[in-house]
Amino acid sequence: MMRILEAQAPARQTATDTIQTLSNRLSSATLLEDRRAAILGLRSFAKLYPASVASGALRDLIAGLRRDGDDSDTIKVVLETLLMLFEPDEKSPEASEDISLWLADEFTQRQDNITALLDLLESPEFYLRLYVLQILSHISTARPQRTQEAIFSAPLGVSRITGVLDDKREAVRNEALVLLVALTPTSAELQKVVAFENAFDRVFALIEGDGGLTHGSTTVQDCLSLLANLLNLNTSNQSYFREIGGIGKIKKLLSAVVDQEDSGDGVSEWMKPQRDMNLWGLLGVIRLFLAPGAQGTPVNQQAFWQTGVLQDVLRVAFHPNFSTGIRAKSLQTCGDIIRGNHGLQERFGDLPVQIKQKRQQQDTTSSTAANGHAVAEKQSAKKSSGVVYHEQNIIEALLELALESSPLPLFDVRLAACSTLKAFFEGHSGIKAHVLRRAIEGHKAGDDTIPNMLTVLLEPPAARNRNNSDPYQQWIAAVLLMHLLHDNPETKEIALTVTEGDAESGEEVVTFIQSVTSNVVAGVQHIEDERALLGCLMLLCIWLFEDFDAVNDLLGEGSNVQGLMAAVKISHNGAMPLVAGLCAFLLGIIYEFSTKDSPIPRATLHDLLLNGLGRETYVNRLTKLRENPFVRDFEVLPQTAGHGGLPDVYFDKMFIDFFKDNFSRFLRAIDRDPQFEVSIVSNGVQKGISRDLVDNLKGEVEEQRKALEAANAQLLALTRKLEQEELDHRRTRESSAVELGRIKQINQSLQDNHDEEMKRMQESFARERSELIKNHQNESNRMRQEHDATLANLRKQHETENSRFEQRLKLLEQEATHEQAILVEQHRKEIHDIDAKAQAAREREAAEINDLKKTIADLQAKLKKVQDDHVLDLQTAHDEYQAKVKSLEGRLARAESRAADAEQRARHLGQELEAEKTQRKDVQTELDDLLVVFGDLEAKRSADKKRLRDLGEEVSEDEDEDDEEGEGEEGDEQEEEEEEDGGGEGEEDGEDDGGKEGEEAEEEQTEAKEEEQRQEDSSVQDEAEEEKQEVSHVSSADEKAAEKEQDASPKSEPQPEGKKGKGKGKNKAKNKSSR
Repeated sequence: MMRILEAQAPARQTATDTIQTLSNRLSSATLLEDRRAAILGLRSFAKLYPASVASGALRDLIAGLRRDGDDSDTIKVVLETLLMLFEPDEKSPEASEDISLWLADEFTQRQDNITALLDLLESPEFYLRLYVLQILSHISTARPQRTQEAIFSAPLGVSRITGVLDDKREAVRNEALVLLVALTPTSAELQKVVAFENAFDRVFALIEGDGGLTHGSTTVQDCLSLLANLLNLNTSNQSYFREIGGIGKIKKLLSAVVDQEDSGDGVSEWMKPQRDMNLWGLLGVIRLFLAPGAQGTPVNQQAFWQTGVLQDVLRVAFHPNFSTGIRAKSLQTCGDIIRGNHGLQERFGDLPVQIKQKRQQQDTTSSTAANGHAVAEKQSAKKSSGVVYHEQNIIEALLELALESSPLPLFDVRLAACSTLKAFFEGHSGIKAHVLRRAIEGHKAGDDTIPNMLTVLLEPPAARNRNNSDPYQQWIAAVLLMHLLHDNPETKEIALTVTEGDAESGEEVVTFIQSVTSNVVAGVQHIEDERALLGCLMLLCIWLFEDFDAVNDLLGEGSNVQGLMAAVKISHNGAMPLVAGLCAFLLGIIYEFSTKDSPIPRATLHDLLLNGLGRETYVNRLTKLRENPFVRDFEVLPQTAGHGGLPDVYFDKMFIDFFKDNFSRFLRAIDRDPQFEVSIVSNGVQKGISRDLVDNLKGEVEEQRKALEAANAQLLALTRKLEQEELDHRRTRESSAVELGRIKQINQSLQDNHDEEMKRMQESFARERSELIKNHQNESNRMRQEHDATLANLRKQHETENSRFEQRLKLLEQEATHEQAILVEQHRKEIHDIDAKAQAAREREAAEINDLKKTIADLQAKLKKVQDDHVLDLQTAHDEYQAKVKSLEGRLARAESRAADAEQRARHLGQELEAEKTQRKDVQTELDDLLVVFGDLEAKRSADKKRLRDLGEEVSEDEDEDDEEGEGEEGDEQEEEEEEDGGGEGEEDGEDDGGKEGEEAEEEQTEAKEEEQRQEDSSVQDEAEEEKQEVSHVSSADEKAAEKEQDASPKSEPQPEGKKGKGKGKNKAKNKSSR
């Protein structure tokens, strides 16, 4: 029995079928309760079958946000379903990351969808706000760029999300905070809008409300992330932040952290990890204002100094209760605040800092500071739990922190202190020179209370290994001195004065460069830690670069070159590969900037490198150094403390940049000709003396010496010649005086003759001049007479030409007048003809208008009659139209479309008429053929019956009756045919009368059709215009449109008699064929 019942039971419905059914119900339901029930059903499947639910009902669910926005219960269910689609069950067979992308695309492809979600934030209900923010977060995660654009474009979109930060409910507020963090990392415009929605004040209010940095939870961390997004590389927001006092609020948070740490209760250990994360985030926000090279960085640095943020950061940096990472981050932040700002760098050097120490460790006095800085220590009034503060100069404290040996966990703090010191003198030549001089004075005095950088570097390796096993002490000292000397000729010159040994006591004097180089060579021999050796080698490379004096200083001790070459060769055993590569680099620098006047001439040095080291070895060591991960990947490797051993920090960033920039140059240095010496040009000015210039000057001096000797010999010969010429000159002068007297006498006689000759010539010139004047007057008179005669002839010719031209002009004027009269007459006739044609056209138009008016009057009469006959129908139509008022806009569009279709039909009406005439002629021809065939068949049938009777066969009466009926029908058919034939004969006989009348009838029918079509089109256009202009009176317009449509619909064309005949003929033919 059970089997029978099971067999009769309906098939079990699958989940996919159920989801499809619910989706169909959701899309077709009209009642809110039905839609809500369908959504509840879909929600139960959303976790396990997200793809099926999304494919079937996603658009309807999104549409429900707009349609059912007033019903909070339904909207809540819709949002829950959408959230489940974004977060499906991990065990679901349909779970996939593509579903989130699909959902996000569906939301972001239409602006209305995002706007609908944002509109729901106006609701004060908890779950609606929470779910909307969570959905927006999921959409932003999948499609961040589109989501940012959609929210930015939505009306009040950013304002609504930012406004949720004021919600007192923590869950909603935190979701809004997380969403803003996700929206603001890249879009500068969105950052500005969020900032000007009072986001900064709201964020600080949230931080304070959550307990500040010390007691705050992850909410404070999210707030700081939002601040970082809004301020990162956004100058406008940074300026706005300064204007509203945001930097003062940062100082307040920092002060509160230090005060709470110094309080009697302190901070619980379980709170410190989150406190440190919050403090780390705030320090990161501060560093965003201090980007190197940014336009607003100097202003931001000044603001942080004036508000006291720097002092609070220093308190954190030197507070032992904070973690190593926080202290290192604080020191880096201090360096960023003063870097590149000369005014702040100078004031920073005089700044005191409070250092917390145990009371028993305090001394009451302190004299001269290391590196020459005065230490002003005094007991602080702050005392609690056995600890006191003492003030110390900031530079003194940083040097002590960086150079003193300390446990490995404090390495990050030491490295950060070194970074702060580099920022202190970066770009300021005066501070560099001052620090170096103070260090030299402290080294010479030998009474340092903390390690001195010069003393640390000059300490022999053997003594250093006995006293201290910290390689980073020498590494940091070398890095600091390297930054003091980098690209600064003044400090390099000062450093060259440092020496070791007393010459008066008979000790050998060794320069600083030679001592450091000797320590490197000794360290390689004793296999010292690479880090200390690398620090010294970096210092030497930077110092000797483009410095001939420093290179000559190193070459003054020839054993150093041999030691460096030996260090290059040691790496074949796998030991110290970095030291070997850097020694090769240093040898390349020494050779590049050596000269033939160096202690080891350039040519000798080149032979040593090629023969003692070898080109292949040199190139190999440099190449391996460049390919070493600590050099190649320096930018991506963390420069922090390691785990369980010494950190993997070998190089300084500035040196890595220097090495990579000059690697190719020094790789080829060994191939350069020793005769070619490098000239150094800095800022367009050549440094030192060019070797080529010196050689050229020596050659010029030798040439000038030889020229001088030749000139002296020539001068002696010229002197002797001059004396001889003077003697000859005296003799010549005496003979010249005698000759001069004789010439004077001759000159006087010539002068007298000349005066007489001049008188004779003047008289002759006066006579010739009077004759020329007389001849000229005669010639002028003759020319004047000829000119007057010529002028009279030309005047007569001109008058003759004028009279001839005047006669021709009159003739042309007469011809032009005649032609103008002819043209005027022709124009008048044309105008008369045109007026006559226009008058005839107006008369025809008037006649057509009268005909149209008569037609309109007839149609109006018919319309009135139809109105009276169909009042009840119109009333029903009126009621129906009243119910459809909301759809009038759609009908308006359809009416316009119908008007366009009507115009199209009117254009094709002529073509249809011609086709109808052609079809009628074809049908008439077929009908005639059929009648002939039927007549033949009937005659054959009658002959067959007669033959049967003759043969004695009986023919039934039914067949006779059928025959009679057929004959009757045939008679009727024949009568109709006769009528048609008569009509045809009439048409044939009277083509001019009957045929024309038939054609006129057809034309009238066609015109009637066209008139009806025009009336219908005009009614459609009237209907469209009335619907546009008077929507309130739509019912009356619809009644008129309906009346006109009813008036047009009953009018059917009367079928022509010819066509009726054809139809009857076809029917009879069918009956006969059936028989």
